[in-house]
Amino acid sequence: MKLQKHLTVCIWALLAACSSADKSRMPPIGDKVAVNAPETADEAFNRQPAGTILDFLKWYRSNVKQLKKIEMVKHSSHPDSSRYYVMNDAGTEQYLDALKRSGFVSDTYITNWRAYFTKCNDNLHKAPQTEAPVQGLDFDLVMLAKEYEEDLARIEKTTVEYVSVADDKGSITVGLPTAGRLKYRLSKQDGKWLIDDIKDLRSALDQAQND
Repeated sequence: MKLQKHLTVCIWALLAACSSADKSRMPPIGDKVAVNAPETADEAFNRQPAGTILDFLKWYRSNVKQLKKIEMVKHSSHPDSSRYYVMNDAGTEQYLDALKRSGFVSDTYITNWRAYFTKCNDNLHKAPQTEAPVQGLDFDLVMLAKEYEEDLARIEKTTVEYVSVADDKGSITVGLPTAGRLKYRLSKQDGKWLIDDIKDLRSALDQAQND
């Protein structure tokens, strides 16, 4: 009887040990990568001025829907206009003010786009349009492309391809998640890096800002 009892205890001890060993090999609950987990950014973005670019694009992704609601153009009120489009100065200033308040772009960036909107308005007077989209505004003004949603959604997958920094001036080329490439010019002002200009290095020939 004692032998049987001792044997039973040994069997239970053995089963417990096996169970413990199995548990040690099991991955912890919740250790799997979530399907919608944030993507890891290129390590180069941990350094400035590259970090300013990624932070700006993240800010833009969070605010793009609201920015798209701003009316950049309006119908002319001139009686002979036949409802031609003209630039909406109030709208463009609202747009530029929002970008400025982001804290990632410089006065140079704002001035350049203000001049661009003036050029668009001049073109509308020379070649009136009655249908949207207005030429010169038929692409995203930050991503510099007509189709940009995928790149913006996966912006953390952007990579730094080239960096040149000297005398508080920087030039950085980034590769977007798709085949696109953008070149940023930045300057350091009051100890902070700000974006002065963005150029499209893709082959989109219909983007007027590259002329």
